[in-house]
Amino acid sequence: MSYRTTAITAAVMGWLLLGTVAGAEMTTAPAASYDFGDMTSATLAGKAWQALAAQDYAAVEAYTGKCITLYETKAVEQNQSLNAPAPKERAFDYWALNDVATCYFIRGKAFKEQGKMEAASADFNAILEKLSYGQCWDPKGWFWQVSEAAKDQLNTLRTSYDFGDYTSETLTTKAWQALDVKDYTAVELYTKKCISLYEADAVKQQGSLEEFAPKEKAFSFWALNDVGTCYFILGEALMAQARYEEARVAFEKVVNELSFAQCWDPKGWFWKVAVASRGRINKIAAETTYQPHS
Repeated sequence: MSYRTTAITAAVMGWLLLGTVAGAEMTTAPAASYDFGDMTSATLAGKAWQALAAQDYAAVEAYTGKCITLYETKAVEQNQSLNAPAPKERAFDYWALNDVATCYFIRGKAFKEQGKMEAASADFNAILEKLSYGQCWDPKGWFWQVSEAAKDQLNTLRTSYDFGDYTSETLTTKAWQALDVKDYTAVELYTKKCISLYEADAVKQQGSLEEFAPKEKAFSFWALNDVGTCYFILGEALMAQARYEEARVAFEKVVNELSFAQCWDPKGWFWKVAVASRGRINKIAAETTYQPHS
């Protein structure tokens, strides 16, 4: 963008002379080893995501450090102009805030994966302290709040728990895996995260249906399916701990509000989550003095 050329050039020269990333000594390969593309924040953040996926941590530090060095001042200014996250239709206007916050998050994830917990904590806390309204664009069509993800990372920093890419599919898969090994803490962590992020979309998708979606269209109702499934998984974990009343509430949520949810079986078919939930409610009634609502 031509109106930013002078600022970018000055920032690049300052970076080369200073040889630092966000005030820390550079520990990565020289800048010349990396292709920074057009130097825009979007390009740098995109390259950082790719490097993180490839576990190329030196590249992560190079790309995120470059973005932070060039655009952090603007990002902080944009954050200070807000008192809440920008609505979707205006969110792209806060490009520096969004991309710099995202780069801190990516770098924090990279540090965490390397066991550098203090450095990871510093980056996640930087988001909360000065870039709290930053949002990251998901190519599927929505923004997610970087500060909320940073809080999750801080809360699980010295544990084995990881929310991955935060998609409903990933969270549901992790919840199933946790249930299989009877890690009920992880089950609650992953199911409740999926529910908190996607329940509103699930309810909308439920409201658009008058019957179960046919198999060829069922995947289009991803939020409904995954949130309904997460309530079911949560109920299963609660039942296993004899927390019957809480389990009943989870199963009834599916039956009463997400009744058209379907769960994909890797063997090649969908099963109806509400039908299975009714079965669990009946089982709870048989095993306790509780009787289901009429």
